[in-house]
Amino acid sequence: MRFGAPRSLDLPAAVMHVCPLMNTQNHTYNVRFRRLGGRLRALGLALALLPSLLVLSACASPFPGATTGDEQNDAIRVVSWNIEWFPGRSPHASEREEEEHRLEVAEYLPGLHPDILLLQEIRTADAAEFLVDAVPGLELHVVTALERPDPTFAQQLVIASRYPALAGFAEVFTDIYDDDDTEPYRGYAFAAIDWPRDGIVLVYSVHLKSNRGESSVNIATREASAKQILNHIGVMKEHYAEHGPITVIVGGDFNLLLEREEMAHERTLDKFLEAGFHWTWDGVPFRRRVTWPADGRFGDACFDHIVTYGLPALTARVLHKPEGELSDHRPVLLRVPLDDE
Repeated sequence: MRFGAPRSLDLPAAVMHVCPLMNTQNHTYNVRFRRLGGRLRALGLALALLPSLLVLSACASPFPGATTGDEQNDAIRVVSWNIEWFPGRSPHASEREEEEHRLEVAEYLPGLHPDILLLQEIRTADAAEFLVDAVPGLELHVVTALERPDPTFAQQLVIASRYPALAGFAEVFTDIYDDDDTEPYRGYAFAAIDWPRDGIVLVYSVHLKSNRGESSVNIATREASAKQILNHIGVMKEHYAEHGPITVIVGGDFNLLLEREEMAHERTLDKFLEAGFHWTWDGVPFRRRVTWPADGRFGDACFDHIVTYGLPALTARVLHKPEGELSDHRPVLLRVPLDDE
């Protein structure tokens, strides 16, 4: 796909579709933005290095008066959560099941007090807007429009925050598919956010390959996806260097099973560590970082992770679900101090 010179886009008052954002191997990938004010404007960065990449930036309004919801109000709360086929917990949920799930999650989510929110397994853009609207002060920055052969099985990624977004982007994991008949359906969402700390933060919501099928293929797929994310991070760090210190937060469902002997050789996480990232579960015993509790068929797992670059060595924690079944995953919280002193 070829891109012309950057141009401004006139927007409707509330929400716009940018399509196609990307087209690779005949697979179109879209994103949806909520207007932050002014116009979205295509950034003129080195697209020749990434022919499938297009970044859109928002002429954002000044900082809103964000509150962290933290007792001491001295931290930015980053929350990542896979909400399992929201709404309904199944691609085949009934209307009643969907509505019950909406109401239960909308009641629970505001109590997590997210300042930056990363979501996975959101079924539609309308569902993403519903969730973000449930949390006072949040703005929806990016919701993907990943396509599947059967639209019923599409799962989207979301980034929202209390702060102005400078840019948003989304991409299908493409460089791992050698077979033209393979349908890529997962990827990552990205937003560059002007947050209260110095500089900006590059935020990624990700959902890596599941463990269904052949484990060797699953591992190779996740490792290649990590490489693709890191390639994009490298370009964005260079592009935003003039904005001051660059922080990077990558969170989501990594689908890792590193505690199992047959999976311990996987290098998906290692690729981030070798690039200078910090694993926020480092030093945390497995029993305290179970994000996917055993369901009777499979044992406990730590599928959900957050890795950071440019921050102190912070530790995440699991936010245990309330009574009732909101998701098979538990939310993960990372508290980022407003400064390093």
